[in-house]
Amino acid sequence: MITRRGATEWNNVHLTHHARLDDLISVDNSPDSGGPARRGFEVLRETAREVESIIADARRWGRPMRGLGSGWALTDIAVTEGWLLDTKLLNGCFDVSSRYFCRSYPEELRPLLVITQCGTAMGELNVFLEVARHPGARRALKTAGIGAGQTVAGAVSGNTHGAAIKFGSTPEFVAGIQLVVGTGRSLWIERQSRPVLNRDFADMLGARVVRDDDVFNSALVSFGAFGVITALAIETDPIYHLKFDPVREVSQFALKTRLGKPIDDDHFEFIFNPYDSAEAMVAAARRVPWKADHPAPAPLWIIRSKSGFAPGDRTAVGFLKTPFLSARAKAKLQFKLYRENAILDDVRGSPGQLFTATITYFEGYTESAYGVSLDDAAKTLDVSSEVVRELKLPAISQVRLVKPTQATLGFTRHEPATAVFEFGLVNNQKFAEFEKRLRASLRKAGVEYTFHWSKNSCLDEPTVCEMYGKKRIDTWLKAREWVFEGDKELMRLFDNDHVRRAGLGVR
Repeated sequence: MITRRGATEWNNVHLTHHARLDDLISVDNSPDSGGPARRGFEVLRETAREVESIIADARRWGRPMRGLGSGWALTDIAVTEGWLLDTKLLNGCFDVSSRYFCRSYPEELRPLLVITQCGTAMGELNVFLEVARHPGARRALKTAGIGAGQTVAGAVSGNTHGAAIKFGSTPEFVAGIQLVVGTGRSLWIERQSRPVLNRDFADMLGARVVRDDDVFNSALVSFGAFGVITALAIETDPIYHLKFDPVREVSQFALKTRLGKPIDDDHFEFIFNPYDSAEAMVAAARRVPWKADHPAPAPLWIIRSKSGFAPGDRTAVGFLKTPFLSARAKAKLQFKLYRENAILDDVRGSPGQLFTATITYFEGYTESAYGVSLDDAAKTLDVSSEVVRELKLPAISQVRLVKPTQATLGFTRHEPATAVFEFGLVNNQKFAEFEKRLRASLRKAGVEYTFHWSKNSCLDEPTVCEMYGKKRIDTWLKAREWVFEGDKELMRLFDNDHVRRAGLGVR
């Protein structure tokens, strides 16, 4: 069912971007006009039809539009001055009958594949996989970010990375994409090199089958520019536990030595204080068998702290802005509080039990994130620390290691693994200055880098070209033009300031 709310003010969850919308439109799984309830994959077919009609209206009225998940992106990547399509109530999850698989798809993997609608929150997907099944058939995501509030399509489209050094980021668990672009029929996209579901499945969706590695890998991380992703096929694993060792506090010298050796863990992250070479800590975990009787750990991230602070409070930012403490003192306190409250320490649980964060950043707070090769991680620690100290920023950094992605414009593309550096910052003019100086310092140090699409202050065309190279960008642009059948007027509906600024809009 389609609900139009009309012109309205809109803010992203973290209050870093604001827009005046011509219309905020929601789509859910209810039938129109009190008709019969939709069942099974009929939901996917009817959703595609409704989204198609909205795109046709947007084209008729000349209104740009974007699909909207949970609005977690810190950048303006999902922002438009036209129509936002709220997808959060498109949250159905489905198992797949064996008759819909291609013969070449391994039989032992078939019970592990699920179809999820685009608006399903990661937390909702975890419940479907881990809880709502017979204990012997429970499953788990192969990787996840720390957040459970993002929609699955939003997490994939923005390359949410997690810390699965042996597997990769969220795009890597996607095996099929239902994409609605406004050409009259949805697309079901898979890799030519790995077909999964057969034509009977696509016919049931009313979709055209597309098997092309370049189109698939480009559509994976396309941040809304390829149309509206309405459903995804996701490959999961039999349910497992991650066992986190006690957090190890180490010097940064010892940490750099550790990064130069093979890493056998399944999850690996570290935190460091740019102002103190003695302060760093490592959180690592291994996959271990799932035990039904193992008690669920208490959620690490909660909506309201013991002190009563909640997202939207200005208390945290007020502390970071206070002139009575130096940036060094503030960073030291942040490091201490992160150690006490925000890191998985000597705990065991399933992905759905461990990665539960649904909190937002405090109002006035933002984050910068960028990826480099693991081989450059030690050098990048020093380079970024120097920039933080030069600008006197009260900030610490969390770094997560992840296997490279196959997505054409995935920022976690670096071999042999990507180290994703994240800095929490006050959302002021120093945010952009930090990234400007950091880019210059990384270039000077000879470090290749890629900025997180959903966490940067301003990516322009020259920077994007520098990060990905002409070949990758041309492949992505060619795939985008192909799915829209060369219709540039239709493509422009899904351009926005972010896409145009990055040099990826219609030319």
